[in-house]
Amino acid sequence: MKLVGWLAVLMAFCQLAHGQDALARTRLKESGDIWVGQKSTLIVELLAPGYFDGAAAFDLPKVPGVLIFPPVGSPVVSTETIGDAAYTVQRHELMVFAQRPGTIVIPSSEVRINFKRQPLDHDSIPQTVKTQEVSFKAVLPPGAEAGQALVSSDDLDVIETWQPVPGSKAKTGDAFVRTISWSASDIPGMAFPPFVAGSIPGLGIYPADPLVDDRSERGELQGKRVDKVTYVCKTGGHFVIPPFTVHWWDPAAKEMKHKDFEARVFDVPMPPEPPVPWTAKLHRGWRAYGMLTIGILGGAVLLALLAYRFRDALVRFLARLRPRHLAPLNPPSVVPVRK
Repeated sequence: MKLVGWLAVLMAFCQLAHGQDALARTRLKESGDIWVGQKSTLIVELLAPGYFDGAAAFDLPKVPGVLIFPPVGSPVVSTETIGDAAYTVQRHELMVFAQRPGTIVIPSSEVRINFKRQPLDHDSIPQTVKTQEVSFKAVLPPGAEAGQALVSSDDLDVIETWQPVPGSKAKTGDAFVRTISWSASDIPGMAFPPFVAGSIPGLGIYPADPLVDDRSERGELQGKRVDKVTYVCKTGGHFVIPPFTVHWWDPAAKEMKHKDFEARVFDVPMPPEPPVPWTAKLHRGWRAYGMLTIGILGGAVLLALLAYRFRDALVRFLARLRPRHLAPLNPPSVVPVRK
């Protein structure tokens, strides 16, 4: 008899749901103003006139200055009767982080679902439902600057490590790996402010993709992200890796907090000049004296040709330059030779 009773209730439920469309309801869990960088929860309830068949697919809206994350884990399922129609309800929670102050408007978006009106139906019914627009006001914490990447958390932890630690001396080719680890409750890893490595002349700077390791235990989210940057000494010189400061708002203490990481200063001696191979020396000497040598040789050949062509005139010209000796005015007397 109990089985028959349950079947009757099930059939009545399906008949009441027959012909109805799926619905969506949207609201914000928090009330009042929300701090910039603080997590707020967007609750989306999906109502199917029958039974859900598969997971819902969310088309998240893109809002400038706002991070919206899809639901994590399984939804909370219940039933509800509206008028004469019975529905199965899925309750999803989306995390929202405002990164700018002012009025935040989350527009309507689409959610794609599949459902069956009766549990034994072979084919499911696809339908797209729309959420409602939701708005709230985000407030900049006291002491924070507009446009500053900010996190609101009462247990934020940031750790910096180096492998190896840059010392006072280094050499060309040395590499230093900088690791920055972020962790906080109720904040996903991708919501932490990105680390900007910048550029330093003479150093190769290579940031890696962030490693995100978010974990959920008993409904509590623990977000973690690891940023890694590798600095490579490409040439000699005096280098300063600038200091790094993290700012965040502690809503429990209602104060701005910060953590400073010191600058790293080191010197890299200029590498010695590599030996020049003989081929390079020959090439360098040819570039420096080749045209001069060609000019001198060409001039000598030209002079030789001209001398050969005009040799008779040259001989006469040189003869004119030869000194002439005049006969003496008082020639010496001839002394007879005695026999």
